[in-house]
Amino acid sequence: MKRFILFAAFSALLLVFGGAALAQDDIITLNDASPSIDAVITLPQDMSGVVSLDLQDASVTMLDSNNEVVFLMTDPRVHHLELSIAPNTGTHTVRVERLPGVVEAYVRIESKSEMTTIPANPVLTEGQVTLNQEAALPLNSTAPGGSVEVAIPQNANGLVQATFPGANATAQVVDENGQVVAAAYNGHVDGVNMLVDGGNYTFTILGNNLNSDVVAGVAVVPQEEVTEEIAPIVVENTDDNSGDMGIVGTSAPANDTAQTAAACNAIIAASSVNLRSGPGTGYTVLGYGYRGETYPIGGQNPQGNWFVVGTDTGSAWVAGSVIVRSGECDGLTVYNIPYREAEAAPVIIVTPDAATTVVQPAPPAGTFYNDDAYENEHGEREDEEYDDD
Repeated sequence: MKRFILFAAFSALLLVFGGAALAQDDIITLNDASPSIDAVITLPQDMSGVVSLDLQDASVTMLDSNNEVVFLMTDPRVHHLELSIAPNTGTHTVRVERLPGVVEAYVRIESKSEMTTIPANPVLTEGQVTLNQEAALPLNSTAPGGSVEVAIPQNANGLVQATFPGANATAQVVDENGQVVAAAYNGHVDGVNMLVDGGNYTFTILGNNLNSDVVAGVAVVPQEEVTEEIAPIVVENTDDNSGDMGIVGTSAPANDTAQTAAACNAIIAASSVNLRSGPGTGYTVLGYGYRGETYPIGGQNPQGNWFVVGTDTGSAWVAGSVIVRSGECDGLTVYNIPYREAEAAPVIIVTPDAATTVVQPAPPAGTFYNDDAYENEHGEREDEEYDDD
């Protein structure tokens, strides 16, 4: 078995192991000599993160720190997965294995700061969701669960994005024959991108112990819409590290500041978005906003692409890419707080004989970005739709 360690720490701390850099197009073969790999990821306090996998004929199991299964996928129709790990859910191990009866399987794995953004889609209130469409699924204590039917043409592959931050949800995907394609348990995963073959699927999401209303989203786009971000494999068969990250810093201005410009409002335009402690995905998640909610805007960052808003519990920052502004928004107060982009966690691969270690460093620490350089925070990622943010 090969073992990856995805630490949320600076890559320099890991280079002591030596080895060459792992390119994103590096493919790991799973065979009799190495039938499986493990990837271990530990996120800093209050931070989210994403494990991205390109797959061929492989299954994926995510285990929590107690070795309990919190995600499972065992279907050859799945070619790409992105799993958004909910903040403060501990250390996780992602295990990739060959499917039963497969001689060789393939995987490419990396960590990301946020899920791949998909284009905005028309939102349906009823009926099946197909390519370039989306459904919003309100969840609350009275009606904590619901299902969305997804139809992907047989001659196409579709990327399905399901986001349910703040729901502490259990989620399941089944095909038209009732076979389970993938399932997430106990709230450790709060968003999934899944590239699947054509067919009819049902996505069921059940929130647990909901204290407030949550809006889950399920959207579908054709593979061609995300080819720059996702490159499926095509092979012919024969601890707390927040101190190291340096990203838990500047807080948003106080809530009374956000209220001073109440005439300018932010309307959430994505299924769900992260509300953060500063302008950028490198700041901690304080809470979530959902489509249609309105928040008073009290200021912006120097680049004008993140805005501080008032919430019931204080203030928070939201990406301009996932809101619609209304009212008198000229002359907003500018807060000189740097845009900060989250770093992807480094990856270490250790071969079975421990003779070789390969390190994928995280990108350079993000600091200041100008208007042309900042990255949208789409939840899931349309800041979730869920962007992340």
